Parts: sequence; C-alpha cells; structure tokens
Amino acid sequence: MENREMFDEINALIGSVAKAMEMGEGEVISAIEQGDLGMAMITDEQGRNCIEVTHDGRTARIYQGAIFRPGDQPETAPDEDCGGGCSCKH
Repeated sequence: MENREMFDEINALIGSVAKAMEMGEGEVISAIEQGDLGMAMITDEQGRNCIEVTHDGRTARIYQGAIFRPGDQPETAPDEDCGGGCSCKH
C-alpha cells in the first residue's frame, strides 16, 4: 500500500516553487534532489508565516495565496474604515 498522506500538499508546494522561481516542476524536483534549492519555513517582519525559497542567487517568499520576490511592491495597509471588497484586498 502506498502512503500518500501529504501527496497533494507536496504537489502544491512544488507547483508554487516552480511559479515563484519561474522554473518547470521537473526543474524544481531536480534542484531539490541536487541540493541546489533551499526552502525554509519562516515568519516575516509582519509576523506572517511563509516559505522562503532560494535558488541560483534568487529568493522568493511563498505565502498562502501569494508569492513575493525582492523588489515586489509591498501591500499597502488597508484604510481603517474599509468594509472589504475593495482594491486593498482587505
């Protein structure tokens, strides 16, 4: 019997890493196998959990539903009277 307890989660992570690093999924798997791709679970400066990925001198942070790379525009703080459904993603 095959143990696939985390199969879907691992596939999703590999897909996110591929998108974040602009690589194919096969390239991500090869980089992991060769020890050329680093991943660390971290808490960022705002206290949000993410996975920080490094490869070939590039870095990206993968959040639930978002990917940020150095140089990306940071999210702006929502207005205090924001009721949701607006462009601030609140």
